[in-house]
Amino acid sequence: MAKHELEATLAAREELGPAHDGELIAGFLARIDREIDRKVDEKIAARTPARRRGSVIHPANLALCIPIIAVAGGVGGGLPGVIVACLALVIVFGLAEYRR
Repeated sequence: MAKHELEATLAAREELGPAHDGELIAGFLARIDREIDRKVDEKIAARTPARRRGSVIHPANLALCIPIIAVAGGVGGGLPGVIVACLALVIVFGLAEYRR
């Protein structure tokens, strides 16, 4: 790309003459600068890991577990109900983390 840009600038200089050297050089440098910026952006994007979203296990979701376990223990039959509710919550949170 840089070689092609330089050749085009030199060809334009031959046609226009040395009176336009400043503009030709400025245009050439601007095109090279954009190309360098593009390559740097590509390298940075390649090095930057993809950002992960936050975990589904946060205080608001965990707060919902309290009444679920309380109801399972009171209505669902004591300790077996609490165990079933806990296993269900582990499965739900596990699947939610896996699908992220």
